[in-house]
Amino acid sequence: MVVSFTGPNRAVVHSGSGRTYNVSTEQGRYSCECGDFVYRQRRDPSYACRHVRAALIAAGMAAPEAVPIASPLETQRADDAAARAYREEARGAWEEAAATVPGFGEHEVRLTENEAAFQRLMEEARRGPVEYMYSDVLPDRNMTFGVEIEFEGGDREAIARDLYEEGLIAEPRQSPYHAGRLNPNLWAFETDGSVPTGGELVSPVFRDTPTAWQQIEKVCEIVRRHGGRATARCGGHVHIGTESPLDSRNERWRRLLRLVRSYEDVMFRMAAGGTSEGRHRGTGYTTSMRSVREWRQTGHYHAANRRSQTVEFRHFNGTLDPRQIQANVRLAAAVVAAAARDETDSALPEQEMPLGHHARSGREDDHSAVRRFLDTIFTRTRDKLSALWLYATSRWQTA
Repeated sequence: MVVSFTGPNRAVVHSGSGRTYNVSTEQGRYSCECGDFVYRQRRDPSYACRHVRAALIAAGMAAPEAVPIASPLETQRADDAAARAYREEARGAWEEAAATVPGFGEHEVRLTENEAAFQRLMEEARRGPVEYMYSDVLPDRNMTFGVEIEFEGGDREAIARDLYEEGLIAEPRQSPYHAGRLNPNLWAFETDGSVPTGGELVSPVFRDTPTAWQQIEKVCEIVRRHGGRATARCGGHVHIGTESPLDSRNERWRRLLRLVRSYEDVMFRMAAGGTSEGRHRGTGYTTSMRSVREWRQTGHYHAANRRSQTVEFRHFNGTLDPRQIQANVRLAAAVVAAAARDETDSALPEQEMPLGHHARSGREDDHSAVRRFLDTIFTRTRDKLSALWLYATSRWQTA
């Protein structure tokens, strides 16, 4: 961490994660903006988080003894509790916005028409991850989905053992790549040539249920606990079932292709958000859709490709943060749901935005594309906030 002092007992701490926190080191009145401090300080007024301790040490002052490091799952839930606390404190501002800004309601914020609402949501998105949810996550509870979680490093034997003991995989060992499932209702823990020191976890077919989200949370926690990590080599693929929303109706599939082509630049930016710190892993395993005119032209590595019963979105960087995985699933599901709606045709832009469009044109500060995109695929404000967290923590990618 890098500490920059801005005054007596005041500092800005630049974390290794890429985030920046304002810190106070005044004795007995420590403060920090991180979720860990907000959550723990409510229980222990003398608590000093790692950012406060870094500032104290940099100033040559005695730092309180560090508390034991929490487990990844405890840390995530502490962040979620801090997010809830912040939103509770900010409720007055939200109520004022709902009363004074047209369209700023719980169910619908038209970002293309409402600059004030967009700025409020962006401000909140920059404060950190949205809260992890266990129900009512997707636009349609009957939609099916699946995820592929890649990681590198870690004790693979311990990971397999714990996954097996939790009832998540069928045998306590890592299986060869695409070796087939012993039980279709369980996860598969496979080897993968793109992450030779780690592996890939492939979920069963899920619906929007607490069990599904709890399993994703537990899988991430086990991998992290045993040293696995998401690196620039890792991908985080999302499959969305197409039988219900798209059927075999050609016009809906054509609309989906137009949608992912039209907003490819936005989707690649969001795919590098969250824990990825804004840098996409590249197109080696995620080929741009720019030259695709029909679904039959897509191959296994295209950013979106049609399978027998799903469409696979390969845009996303790998992550072991379940909140980011959930945000990715919400985004992919909303794109498919929007393709099933006839009114989406009139919402598509005349000009497509392929990967690199904004970086190449020098329009890095132009947010109009994401505002249109979110209005097109989402109707609920909280879903737009989830996607804006990905957007706010990333940047426009080059082609």
